Amino acid sequence: MKIKTLTTLILTINFHILFSQIFDDSQAHFKVKWMQITSDQFRLIFPDEFSPAAPQLAHDLEKYIKKTSSDLRRKSRFINIIIQQNHIQQNGFVQLAPRKSELYSTPSAVADNQEWLPNLALHESRHIAQFDNLTGKIRGPFGEQLALALFGLNLPSWYFEGDAVLQETLFSEGGRGRVSSWQMPIRTDILTGRSYHFNKYIHGSFKDIVPSFYTIGYFMNSELYQKDSLIQGKILDEMNGKLLRPFNFQRSLKKIYGHKASDIFELTMANLGQKWGADSLRFETNTPYKRDKYPTSYLLPQSTKGSIYALQDGPQRTTRVVQINQNPEQKHKEILTLGMQIMPYFDLRDELITWDEYRKDARFEKQTYNVIMLYDILRKEKKTLSKNSRYYSPIIAPNKKEILCIEVNLANRTSLIRLDIASSKKIDSLLLPVGIHLQQPQFNASGTEVIAIAVSEKGTNLLQINLQDNSFKLLLDWSNMQIERPLFDKEDIIFKANYGNKDDIFKWSKGSLTQLTNSRFGAFNPSLHADTLWYNDYTPQGYQISNLQLSQIQELSVKAESIPSLYSKQDLKSKTASSHDSSITKDYVIKKYNTLKNSVNFHSLTLSGNDFESFDNLKPGIFWLSNDLLNTTSLKLGYEYDTDIRKSSYSASLTYQKYFPKITLSYTDRGQIGAAKSNNSTTIPFDWRERIMALDISIPFSKYRGNTIYSYGFNFGTSYLKRYNISLPNLQNFNDEIAFPLNYQIYFNKNSRRANMDITPRWGQNISFTLRHVPFESTLTGTAWSVRTNFYFPGLVLNHGLQVRYAMQSNTGRYTYTQDIPMVEGFSFVPYETIKNTLLFDYRLPISYPDLSIGQFAYIKRVRARISANYQNIHHSKLAPKSNSLGVDIDFNLFKYTLPLFTASARITYINDNNAQKQLFPTFGLNYSY
Repeated sequence: MKIKTLTTLILTINFHILFSQIFDDSQAHFKVKWMQITSDQFRLIFPDEFSPAAPQLAHDLEKYIKKTSSDLRRKSRFINIIIQQNHIQQNGFVQLAPRKSELYSTPSAVADNQEWLPNLALHESRHIAQFDNLTGKIRGPFGEQLALALFGLNLPSWYFEGDAVLQETLFSEGGRGRVSSWQMPIRTDILTGRSYHFNKYIHGSFKDIVPSFYTIGYFMNSELYQKDSLIQGKILDEMNGKLLRPFNFQRSLKKIYGHKASDIFELTMANLGQKWGADSLRFETNTPYKRDKYPTSYLLPQSTKGSIYALQDGPQRTTRVVQINQNPEQKHKEILTLGMQIMPYFDLRDELITWDEYRKDARFEKQTYNVIMLYDILRKEKKTLSKNSRYYSPIIAPNKKEILCIEVNLANRTSLIRLDIASSKKIDSLLLPVGIHLQQPQFNASGTEVIAIAVSEKGTNLLQINLQDNSFKLLLDWSNMQIERPLFDKEDIIFKANYGNKDDIFKWSKGSLTQLTNSRFGAFNPSLHADTLWYNDYTPQGYQISNLQLSQIQELSVKAESIPSLYSKQDLKSKTASSHDSSITKDYVIKKYNTLKNSVNFHSLTLSGNDFESFDNLKPGIFWLSNDLLNTTSLKLGYEYDTDIRKSSYSASLTYQKYFPKITLSYTDRGQIGAAKSNNSTTIPFDWRERIMALDISIPFSKYRGNTIYSYGFNFGTSYLKRYNISLPNLQNFNDEIAFPLNYQIYFNKNSRRANMDITPRWGQNISFTLRHVPFESTLTGTAWSVRTNFYFPGLVLNHGLQVRYAMQSNTGRYTYTQDIPMVEGFSFVPYETIKNTLLFDYRLPISYPDLSIGQFAYIKRVRARISANYQNIHHSKLAPKSNSLGVDIDFNLFKYTLPLFTASARITYINDNNAQKQLFPTFGLNYSY
């Protein structure tokens, strides 16, 4: 996790306009050949393999950009939109500095009520309009970073994300506003009397299931829209031109709507309670037995040979497959821990378990994959069946010799893939028709047919595939239903759907539909074993396991109807505005995108040379920033003035990271001051200027393997320094030139993934070696080397952690006073001695998860403690540590900003040395993390 020191608020918070992640500077693989389509509204940049689908997307984008700005005063300006087709995560964002949008366009196995990419494009188009209507007058090549900061400071995330979700619902027949499973957590809170406050819905919780700010933001925006369909534009108009006014959004909202945000939240919750309350009266209010300390889900229950297996997903542990113990007083048996997944998934047949895992290229983070895994429960053997693949939702054939899965190629075409378990080779593939994406397949009992979810521009459906003659059969009418986990029951099909705007298990039989469950909040993930239907029943404690005997179910006939939203105005709008026209009437010319030609793109002036990452020695200055659209080239030109020594500095740096090495060239011309002693010991001040040319090369790698994250790499640096305009001539022992000192570092890190409540990895081994020397200098000598290690161990209780760091170093010559290893706490107060090594112990533990609001100022999410013992020069130290400390850390959010997460720290340190300048002293800190 990236940690930065905080001393100011305005320009350090990089607010995000995206589905779930903060901006990064990662790259696509250098082998990607980029193409482009240019229109009056945008330039669409995409990999060559995406060319067949690009004209249709360009056609859709032209409509979406116009529609999503139709209620706002200013129409959306020209923007670059990048399609990251080689990146299989489902994500997207719009940003400034530089101004662009990125769409991760590959559809996955995650069920929805419409196609992934059009819905994503519709959502992000609204963010483009939001930027242009709030900060659109502040533009490049100088103002984009300022515009981004002002946007984030003025508009809360619940509002701009909720507004974008509203647009999905208004301008399509789908959208998350019609997905009952997406609304379900907040519906459950209301119907079970969990009266969480507004801040908790905005900032979330470690200990409770709380819907994201997207959800409450959508419902609150819907309340606004229900009163006035033009109100979102009126609010932005009122804010515009007043971006430095304190509480600009709150004051504008109060003026336009008549109430502040907290009042709208209360009104929204009350109205939702009325909408949902009547339907819930017929259900019992009992909650299930609370087996786990915190809400924990047991997903995808599947039965074999008298045992139940499920995917355990909770805040205290990373996801794992467990064998369910029916005795509530006893723990479940862990079978295996899974790696990263795009969605929770596994399939079981007898002793075999298969699942998919998310992987990435070791160097290029936007080159990602989904691989197929297999585990034998009896032999306890794990096997990877594919490499660098784009496979999803594997299922084991009844003969246990093959695995069937879904592949999405780089043109977004879907295929059914058959893999041989013994050899891991692809046996066969079946390409689906253009425009149909397949999800979550299941075999029939004989393995001759497959049932799966079909998604197209028309909506969703059930598709039955005959594997013997490769024929297709649609079972339903196309609709905006969210269908999940279909499976065969002899000739019938059992599946989850949200008919009636609530998720339950249904059965299709010879063209008729019947309802099998009637869950209070939602039923999901059906599976069959003999006559028993196993499924997940959603509760305030998460997804729990339930079962029914099929022979005893009283089936209820159901009529298939489109799913409406909860708000009448939204359905009225969508009927007139959501028609999908796939016919392209305009010729879109596809041309090659020249990355070199577009490598210089100045966008912002900033006052910090290090992006405000450190304020220990902040100097006034101004820097002009350039970043290309593909994150391969950055350029920075700047000037700084050091007020302490009254000297100026000019600098330029160029970073190029398209290929494996990340190369940075920099030039600095700066003033310096010093002092010299004469023969009679008089101190004489003098000054000079110096030019420094530096080269830094890094080759970083990282990858995921199961529950473990690896990172490793090599760093190299050198420089040339030349001093001039020296005010005091004839200085002795003063080098006016230092030629090419060399610095090397090699590192390897292996850490287990952290659960949500983990403070440190449960297990971790990290080591680095650094070497510095001056081989090209005749007057300067010296060498420095250091070895740093960092180990993580589980604590005494779950989510506690022990960190042990041992480091050693040797420094000679010009590096005598260089410290390349972590020092003991209170090092500056300890009497000086040459440091050869240190041994540092830190034990960290959570104390509480208060979810406490301090008015509108802060929201405290977690309080944790830290106990440290530190040793220095252990080869001759005593058993007692050199220093001890006890600290408390408080994790909190400020105002209504969901990011970053701040940490306020207070620590008391005792130095076990009577000669120390201070033996007992406090320290305080304030950090933030994304």
